[in-house]
Amino acid sequence: MRKFIQSLAFLMMPLLFPSMLAAETVRYVSDQLEITMRTGQGVQYSIRKMLRSGTEVVVVETDPTGYSKVRTSDGVEGWVLSRYLANQPVARDRLAEKAQTIATLELEIAGYKEELASLSAQHSDVDDQNLGLRETAQRLSKELDELRRTASNAIALDNENRQLKEKLQEMDYQIQAAQMEVNALRDSSAKSWFLIGAAVLFAGLLLGLIMPSLRVRKKSSWGSL
Repeated sequence: MRKFIQSLAFLMMPLLFPSMLAAETVRYVSDQLEITMRTGQGVQYSIRKMLRSGTEVVVVETDPTGYSKVRTSDGVEGWVLSRYLANQPVARDRLAEKAQTIATLELEIAGYKEELASLSAQHSDVDDQNLGLRETAQRLSKELDELRRTASNAIALDNENRQLKEKLQEMDYQIQAAQMEVNALRDSSAKSWFLIGAAVLFAGLLLGLIMPSLRVRKKSSWGSL
């Protein structure tokens, strides 16, 4: 009779307490070593499974008598005391989860540190490259200035050489003119000496012809005396 009343009450409760048909929610077995999952609401029902602390179950329905119908991850359903269910994993599991999270974060931080060290090394290399480029730029700038000065000197030397060549050419012209004048004077002098020589020769010949006749005349004049 008692079982009949409990069964009838169980069948009538969904009508009397609609909240029992609420949506399924996730719960966790609280910090107990093990709790019993029974086939019904009470210790008189047989045990279906022992649930260890931290086991995740899905609450199918909740009874005002303090029991909840749950379903495990492998599909086993049964009744457990609602007070042994918690809204979050047990402290041991949360601690393990936090430890795992910390370990993951530590790995990420280590990775970030390595990446930062690599970036710092790359930045140092870039700084060295920039320093080398600046030194190269300064050296090339000095060489460019030197080339400009050399080019300026070369242009000045070229102008000076051109002026010297013009002066040399002008002097060559003057030398050639002087040489021509000297040659002309030499020719004129040679002609003069030739004429003088010819005149002297002619005078000599003339004297040679005149002198005998003069001598004859003197003798004849002396004989008449």
